[in-house]
Amino acid sequence: VEKLYGGGVIKHMTLGDYVKDNVPSLTRFMSLGGDSKEEYSLPSLVALSSAMRLLQRYEFKINHGEWVTSVKPSLGPGIAERVWEAVRTTDENIDICHSVKTELRGALSSLLGDFGILVIPTVPGLLPKLQTEPSALESFRARAFSLLSVAGVSGFCQVSIPLGMYDHLPVSVSLLAKHGSDMFLLSTVEALSGTIKEHIDVAVESDV
Repeated sequence: VEKLYGGGVIKHMTLGDYVKDNVPSLTRFMSLGGDSKEEYSLPSLVALSSAMRLLQRYEFKINHGEWVTSVKPSLGPGIAERVWEAVRTTDENIDICHSVKTELRGALSSLLGDFGILVIPTVPGLLPKLQTEPSALESFRARAFSLLSVAGVSGFCQVSIPLGMYDHLPVSVSLLAKHGSDMFLLSTVEALSGTIKEHIDVAVESDV
């Protein structure tokens, strides 16, 4: 970004603090986000993840609950538990979830305007390997949702860009833009792609 547009367009900030200060309805979920002392964890984003997952479960129930209850489909481990958890979801706190959604979209819109882009890691930390234990996978999913929920709740568009490998595992960065700005975001990614590839190639060569 600095190479193409100059360093003056770059602003560094702590996203978790901004969300905490500008999405007041998240307070209800701050005590529901698990252990906020866990590595890679930001309490406000963990709370945002809790709100998103509750809203997802409720919307799944509204759209598919009757079918799941009547058909009782055969589902694999992990998926079955999450589906039935969704079917048992009540509408408690759903109004607060909608408030969080509205407040977050407004806060990020104020932050980015029409032509700003938020750059964050796609997921916190390294990806799990194929033979990772289920409990560790669930822990990773919970941490991942803390970043994935930013676009998931706000409705902002998001593009994930692969950045190569680290310790034999893929790493990537995500770019987010205002709700409805899909073409603007894709055009920006296209403009950045050549320079990003140059940096990836240099990093790969330096590791050889």
